[in-house]
Amino acid sequence: MSRTAVGSRKMLVDIVAPGGHLVEPIVWLLVTIGFFEAQPKLLGASWFAYLLPVALAARVLFIVFALPIAGGKPLIARSGVSLPIVLLRVWCLLETLNPESPLVRSLLGLRSWLLYLALYFVGLYTFRSVRQLERLYGLLLTLGLLTAAYGVYQWRAGPESFASWSDYYGRLAKLAWSAQSGLVFRAFSTFVAPGTFGTNMALLILLAFGVIASEAVPLRWRAAAAVAAVVMGAGIVVSGSRGPVVHLALAGAVMLVFLPGLGTKLRMAVRVGLLAGLVALVVVVQVGSVFGERLATIGEPESFFWKWFLPLMRGLDIALAHPLGMGLGYTAGVPQFIADRYVRDLPTTNVDSGYGSAAAELGLVGLLLFVYLAMTVGVEGLRAWRRLRTGHPKDLLLGPALIAGTYPIVSVIAQPQATLPSSIYVWLLVGMIVRASTLYDEDHADRVLRSSMRAR
Repeated sequence: MSRTAVGSRKMLVDIVAPGGHLVEPIVWLLVTIGFFEAQPKLLGASWFAYLLPVALAARVLFIVFALPIAGGKPLIARSGVSLPIVLLRVWCLLETLNPESPLVRSLLGLRSWLLYLALYFVGLYTFRSVRQLERLYGLLLTLGLLTAAYGVYQWRAGPESFASWSDYYGRLAKLAWSAQSGLVFRAFSTFVAPGTFGTNMALLILLAFGVIASEAVPLRWRAAAAVAAVVMGAGIVVSGSRGPVVHLALAGAVMLVFLPGLGTKLRMAVRVGLLAGLVALVVVVQVGSVFGERLATIGEPESFFWKWFLPLMRGLDIALAHPLGMGLGYTAGVPQFIADRYVRDLPTTNVDSGYGSAAAELGLVGLLLFVYLAMTVGVEGLRAWRRLRTGHPKDLLLGPALIAGTYPIVSVIAQPQATLPSSIYVWLLVGMIVRASTLYDEDHADRVLRSSMRAR
């Protein structure tokens, strides 16, 4: 290696190394802001709300990617999920040349597809210990508890308590579902929409399950996780969202079918049943039977099934008419809370489906790459969990395994690429569980080597 290259790497180490220990605090700050970034958006401080998480995520990525370069290691570490991420990112970069898309919209959409997806590598590169995972869970479940409690309060206070805060709040105050007793307000808590609120509560409940399942976690913390899960379940109810309920049911099915360990399954089934009972009790006390009416519509194709699959079909129709897609930002990524007419007048449409969005924006090739990514995340997440030894780490990583395992299915009904805050912590956790299985392999190989040496 030339002296110039060595000197350049040393200079990079000098620049980046002092900030290496700041990665975890910056990630914590990024996650926290993600839970509350909707508030400045809804109150009119939109550019600040959009740019702050972007700046923090970019800072973390700069540190995490610069350190392996400075150490002479590959920029992209090999893992089961790395290849589909890289392929999708390359195609997204090529899509900036799509003549169907204005350049400004392409750049805005590029942020949505590339930035938070790269946090997978942050989890992959920086995961070191169970304590690190416990700290992250503590933060996430605390944020989930707070935002769920506020959502319940918001529902009980009613839309008249905040409708006058801004035009955007006024619009959200009108969101309701129809029940026999009349229109019922849908709470959105600190998020941009009721569906986003409910989705994040479901994801965090899956993390809480892992804490509750672990015998190594002190009883007081398991009890705290159970309380948080119950309150977050009430948050799903007041959001009026049916998708999160289906997501939790799918996660239960994945756990029973794909994850081995009969004792663990029975233990978890009992705890989940008790937890569901507590959630039902809270629902009866706080909301009454009105949510049951909405939940019953899950079995009605005209009000639920086609609500999910029509957006997917619409995205496919767009891809068939435009094989290269309509370009980045067409379905997501363009700021919706910006008063600037130049931004608001960019041609966009709504496709409330991950696969449908990929098809509409990235065309047929992009859709295939996204399907490849989604399927790989599901397979690798479950495979990584199954390779872990039975114990505390495996219990805690049950939630990320279920999130990864349901990702290919849930992507039918959700746009996962840039929905904050879930896009931040989901990709972070997927990277962590893949890294955890690698650590197990390294530890196992090291034990085998030591045993072999002793035998000699």
